[in-house]
Amino acid sequence: MKRLVSLLLPLLLCTLFAGCERRPLVELTDLHYVRVYIDEELKNVTTGFYNENHARPEYESPDVLRVTLSDPTTDRVVAERYLRDRGSDERGNYYEGYISVKPGRYNLLAYNFGTTSSILRNEYTYAGAEAYTNEIASHLLNNLPSRGSRGDERIVYDPDHLIVARCEGVNVPLRDYIDTLRTASGDYFTGQSIVKSYYLQIRVKGIQWVSSAVSLLTGIAGSARLHDGGVNEDDPVTLYFEMRRSDDPSRTDDTAVIYTTFGMFGRLPDADNKLEVSFDFLTRDGRALSHEFDITPKFSEPDAVEHQWLLLDDEIEIPEPPDEPGSGGGFEPGVDDWEDVNSDIII
Repeated sequence: MKRLVSLLLPLLLCTLFAGCERRPLVELTDLHYVRVYIDEELKNVTTGFYNENHARPEYESPDVLRVTLSDPTTDRVVAERYLRDRGSDERGNYYEGYISVKPGRYNLLAYNFGTTSSILRNEYTYAGAEAYTNEIASHLLNNLPSRGSRGDERIVYDPDHLIVARCEGVNVPLRDYIDTLRTASGDYFTGQSIVKSYYLQIRVKGIQWVSSAVSLLTGIAGSARLHDGGVNEDDPVTLYFEMRRSDDPSRTDDTAVIYTTFGMFGRLPDADNKLEVSFDFLTRDGRALSHEFDITPKFSEPDAVEHQWLLLDDEIEIPEPPDEPGSGGGFEPGVDDWEDVNSDIII
């Protein structure tokens, strides 16, 4: 019996060793570190102001960035992560975190999440993801005297800044440690806004008769693609934005500048496309007045190209209210002095 056991034991050990497989001491991981810098040098919003004393658009650094990785074959998002951890160094502000995805090659998109007027659609694809804005509220449309006969016109809010980083062919290798996703040159990702902010101003004579003013700009693209920042040529819209009055205590006449800073995805690329701006006024005595200008050449001037300033040389004259008997000088009761028109944006 002892002899049988001594014979079987070596055979059993040989069988066990033959079935062994060598494995690495560490597990492979699908977790990857990602960092995205954002370019916040935004003309007429954070830098490059035409008049330092004029009101500036509100801007805050994003709270969250959404990062997606898409399959280049299907164009569908296969992994996503919301980056909330922020840091800063000599290159600027950045967002960082970890995303889980299988090894392969992917197209990356990263953009700030939670914009006010810029809205996203098709965001679970890479090439199809777009930004756009809603049409203005009906009560605003009803107060536009210049738009009574343009039934097919889409008037929309101007977009706020959407900072986008994109990179095609991001290589995600098989690793046994948490690696870092990078561009083809080995750098971190960087996002820039697909919206441009323009400063617009014009002089108004008879400003004391004005209660409020808004402006409309035609010839603008209503949406833009995230993956390349290009505008949609088949989506013409008219931008709506409110004007402010420049308060200059040194002036003693009835002329003042009205101005605003507005955002847009871009002009329609048609060479014959005409850009017209309309200024719609409500006066203190209840009149609705409109003045329209062709500003197509303005976009080619150095101020517009280098600084994104549209400085109109024209002057709008607001006529004095008619002094009708019993009208109290033409002013209707209950109409206040100039005030900003504020309204909710429907999302």
